[in-house]
Amino acid sequence: MAAIVTPKFEKNQIEIISRLYLYGSQATEEIGNKIIDEINRMYNEPEVFVEFNGKQMKVLFLTGFKIISTSEAMIRAAVNFNYKNNFIRIENENHITRSFMGYGIGDNVGHWLTSDNLGTSTTAAHEFGHSLGLDHPANLDFRGSDSPPPIMAPRGSLVNPQYQWEPTAKAGEFGGTMNPKYRKVTKEEVLLILKDLNFENKQNNYIGQLSNTLFDKTGNPSRWLA
Repeated sequence: MAAIVTPKFEKNQIEIISRLYLYGSQATEEIGNKIIDEINRMYNEPEVFVEFNGKQMKVLFLTGFKIISTSEAMIRAAVNFNYKNNFIRIENENHITRSFMGYGIGDNVGHWLTSDNLGTSTTAAHEFGHSLGLDHPANLDFRGSDSPPPIMAPRGSLVNPQYQWEPTAKAGEFGGTMNPKYRKVTKEEVLLILKDLNFENKQNNYIGQLSNTLFDKTGNPSRWLA
C-alpha cells in the first residue's frame, strides 16, 4: 500500500496518509469502517515519536476509505499517480484462500477476504503493514516473550500459550500456533516504516509503489472487471 508521509512541523507531527478505494461484491460501508478503524487504532496505539532538529515529532497514521464500483476502480487506477491511493478488492473468497497484497512489498493493490474477519482479526492491519514496506520477521518463534506477537507475525507463528488458538495445545500442533487477534503493532515496526525517509528538505516522502493493477473476483489480475 502506498502512502504519503507529510511532516507537519507546526504541529510537531509526521502524518502517514493513505486512502483505500474498496471495490468488489463484498465492499460495503460497514466493512470499510471496520477496516479503517482497525488500521488507524492499531498503528496509532504505540504513540511513536521521532526526533527531528531537537524536536519530538509524533507519528500519526491517517487512513481513509471510499467504496467504489469496479468500473470506477478501472477508471481511477488507469490514471493514478497519487501515492495516497490504493485499490483493494473485497470478496468472500479467492483462488489462494487468503487475503493478499499485490506485487511485492509496498504495492498499492490487494485482494482481501471477508472470511478473514476484516476489521476484527488484525488481518487488515497486517496487510496494511506489507503495503508500507514491512515483511514478515525472519524469526517466527516468539515463545519466551511476554509481549503480544508483532503485527507482521504471520499465521502459524509460535507464541506463548496465552496467544495460541488453544492455550493447552502443544506448540506447533493443531491449535498450538498464534491466534492473529492477539497481534499488536510495535514501536519498532512503525520506526521501520520511517527508517529510510528524509525530512531535511521538509518535503513529502512517498512510501510504496504504484502498480495500479486490479483483480477479478477470484484474485487474478485483470484489465477488465465484472
